[in-house]
Amino acid sequence: MKLAMKDLAWHEEITSLARRLGWCVYESGRLQQRPENPSFMASRGGTVIAVWARSAAVRSSRMPPIDRYAGAGIAGYCWSPRDLPRARLVLMTAAVAPGGGSDGQE
Repeated sequence: MKLAMKDLAWHEEITSLARRLGWCVYESGRLQQRPENPSFMASRGGTVIAVWARSAAVRSSRMPPIDRYAGAGIAGYCWSPRDLPRARLVLMTAAVAPGGGSDGQE
């Protein structure tokens, strides 16, 4: 699927932030990305996270499967631009409990 400009801008912003904070970011091919797959995965130290980047708040009925990799010890997050403070906290500390979508639920 091709990303719209607003989606692409948010994706670039959040992956750039992750890189600046020392994460190694693994992006999927944007043209082949499926909504159920993470926008990117990132690792730092011994921590791995899966991130679904959305350009708008996500309704709970359309929340991606953020617990998909929980069995492997990988925390999942769904972030939109309004979640930037939380995303920054997670990327800075990597110690915040997984979960919490762009609808503000945790």
